[in-house]
Amino acid sequence: MTWISEFDISVLRWIHHNRLEPLDDTLYFISFSTTFISIALLITLLFISIKNKSNELRSKFFQILIVLVFASVLSFTLKHSIIRERPFKIYSDITKLSEAGNSSFPSGHTAEAFALAMAITLLFPHKKFAVPIFLWAILVAYSRMALGVHYPFDILGGILLGTTISFVTIFSYNELKKWKSR
Repeated sequence: MTWISEFDISVLRWIHHNRLEPLDDTLYFISFSTTFISIALLITLLFISIKNKSNELRSKFFQILIVLVFASVLSFTLKHSIIRERPFKIYSDITKLSEAGNSSFPSGHTAEAFALAMAITLLFPHKKFAVPIFLWAILVAYSRMALGVHYPFDILGGILLGTTISFVTIFSYNELKKWKSR
């Protein structure tokens, strides 16, 4: 076992074994909140943009939608290209406390949570939006490890994937918009 693998399982064991078990149901809810929060946010943004006839908000709606679609598709593609067994399948002391597919890397929930958090922060640059949404994304990431379904490096991969997708998508969208207006 390499030092990276040893570090990965050591950190996971510490998080998993030191979680507060009475909070397992809460962690489960947080873990699966990505879909609900993403959909609720998109519907709210679309409704407000239509109600206020705001092309700017409609543009932000589409950017967030594109970010979330890319995050889902790319994390799914990577998961099925890079086959990494889930920790609960390899280590008997890691208990599976949540549904999980076959492959572990990267964490799709974490990728989507951080993609959404970064997109919101880039499109609505104010601390009142950035702080709560990043705290939520961090809780999603933590919950995936505490529930025994991801290693820390799966989480790191999800964070890097989600934030990169947001940066690249929003930057490209704005550059394309500038290019079209010439």
